[in-house]
Amino acid sequence: MTKPTRRPVGRPSKYSEALADRIVEAMIDGADLFAVCQQPGLPDRRTVYRWAAEHPEFASRLEHAREALGDLAAYQIGQIAANCTAETAAADRVKLAALQWRASRLAPRKYSERRVNELVGAGGGPVAVEARPPTINVMALTPEERAILKKGLLRITGQQSGDRE
Repeated sequence: MTKPTRRPVGRPSKYSEALADRIVEAMIDGADLFAVCQQPGLPDRRTVYRWAAEHPEFASRLEHAREALGDLAAYQIGQIAANCTAETAAADRVKLAALQWRASRLAPRKYSERRVNELVGAGGGPVAVEARPPTINVMALTPEERAILKKGLLRITGQQSGDRE
């Protein structure tokens, strides 16, 4: 006897490509996710994070939008530095430090002082690992170790120590 299928628990998701586009485009235009999610008609941040976990392509687009926010912070750094005067230098220094921190967190590959090294294989793919059997330098072994190794190898091959010397 089969059980009747139940309807899913909870409200249905309102995720759509159009809504995802609005979120990503607002971030690319300079609003962080917190500000975007406070706009009318857009979902709560928790919902956006859940959508990112459920839809990998949306998560990737959000990551690119965050990098765009890092680019915006870098642009703003250049603008503040270009317009700095003796009177605004102290205040500008605080703004620059905050924007540098923001850029380094939003786009660490571009703007972080700490460099991340990644190992990649041919064409950017995974690193190919070649498995080789272990080698033993017999000449580096002591006479006792050689005798133990010889006894073990003879046992594995089924020969007696008296068969070959």
